[in-house]
Amino acid sequence: MDAAEVVIIGGGIAGLYTAFTLQKADVSYLLFEAKSTFGGRIAGQPLVTGSELSVDLGPTWFWPHQKRLKLLLKELHLEWFEQYSRGDALYHLHPEELVSRISGDTGRITSCRVKGGMQKLVFGLAARLDPASCKTGHAATRIERQNDSWRVTVEHQGQEKVIRAKQLVLALPPRLIAGGLGAEQFLSRELINSLQAQQTWMSAQAKFVAVYKKPFWRNQGLSGDGFSRVGPLIEIHDGSSAAESGFALFGFIGLPPGVRSQLGDEQLTSLCLAQLELLFGAEAQAAEACYLKDWAQDKWVATDQDIMEAPRHPTLVIAQHNEELRSLGLHLAASECAPLEAGYLEGALLAADAAVQRFLDCSAESG
Repeated sequence: MDAAEVVIIGGGIAGLYTAFTLQKADVSYLLFEAKSTFGGRIAGQPLVTGSELSVDLGPTWFWPHQKRLKLLLKELHLEWFEQYSRGDALYHLHPEELVSRISGDTGRITSCRVKGGMQKLVFGLAARLDPASCKTGHAATRIERQNDSWRVTVEHQGQEKVIRAKQLVLALPPRLIAGGLGAEQFLSRELINSLQAQQTWMSAQAKFVAVYKKPFWRNQGLSGDGFSRVGPLIEIHDGSSAAESGFALFGFIGLPPGVRSQLGDEQLTSLCLAQLELLFGAEAQAAEACYLKDWAQDKWVATDQDIMEAPRHPTLVIAQHNEELRSLGLHLAASECAPLEAGYLEGALLAADAAVQRFLDCSAESG
């Protein structure tokens, strides 16, 4: 049986940042991620084969007021840039109506992007962690509280292994905690209900990205912003991976998950390109590459309940459960558990910071 002071379940941005912070505090940890890669809901694909730039298939933006993320980017020596928004926006409200063009870019909220793609943040964190302490392809199947410590069962390539830890960090969406791992055996009904009520942010969404050699929409005086009630894309933006390179358009698909799965990726891609052509002209069909990511099909992200609900922000007040969690040596680090900015990348960092601080406080009390 392997052992560590802390076991972290979940290798998304919250789990990686938790490990990063514990490592700087000289705390031994083991991190287990079920997928074959780190990142969780952060995902990307290279613009073209061999490119160092990637397009974002998960979280795309952060905002100027989100100081914790900006500090982390600086610490990891990663650059960021403002989302391209200069020029006109397009609106298509009805199939029988022409596309409308709205001039000017006033009133748009400034949003920011990581240069090269959000995956750079994942790679930057993972590169600074001890590889012997961070495992992909290891799915946690059960957690048990025994004699003031944790026993975590993980499965890797069909083999199970039990890990012991003094304290446990769950960097997972709340519904995955409440609906599995055996958590209901030791958590109060009140906490289980609170976790079950939190929708996994953006979990039922799907994104489409088309990559181009040139930003032809900019040459037309367009920002790349498009809004449609016709679909399949309901909201479109300039998805370029850097300020003046890695050109792309991306959009959120408005069709329900069940409809998307029936259409299939090939047909859905064809429909998205046809819509981009309708909005931006014939050059939109000349995509160098197209990528589609349907998060509703990711069992490590979306639950059946997430898929059935309309999107909404998390509302978990984790402070109400601090006493119970502290008594168990359990810490929740997902973005949905953040005291502020819940659901966003900034929220994931804030939740991880809070989890690490609670761990350090517990260690000080017991030691």
